[in-house]
Amino acid sequence: MFSIRNLGGVALFLFGTTYLWLTPMFASRGIPTKGIWWSITQILAFGTLLGFTIATWGLFKKSSWWDGLAIASAVLGLIVLIPYWIAAHSSGETTPWFNVLIHAVGAIGVLVLLTVPALASWVDGHVIAGK
Repeated sequence: MFSIRNLGGVALFLFGTTYLWLTPMFASRGIPTKGIWWSITQILAFGTLLGFTIATWGLFKKSSWWDGLAIASAVLGLIVLIPYWIAAHSSGETTPWFNVLIHAVGAIGVLVLLTVPALASWVDGHVIAGK
């Protein structure tokens, strides 16, 4: 069934899965992915993915905590961009700016949607009502 809650939940989950793009397994062929910066990036990216996944589950269960976890995941999603940029740039990735841009815009979008009072009450109304 198409509802704002269902579409929002799917969008939140799918956005979370894009953090896999920041992990070493998605680095360009031939790029060295060993080192502390890639390790930190991988841990934080998986943490962000896990946070968005659990937040999506909470959204579908109409739990009161889902939006707090989504906000925390978006903040973590912004933080992971720092070690990713350092790791990718120093390894020779040609377009780390694209991943940084996409994820920064998405995380800021989640933060705006869930922290601006007028937007947050709109989201909350649709999640509770299941519209």
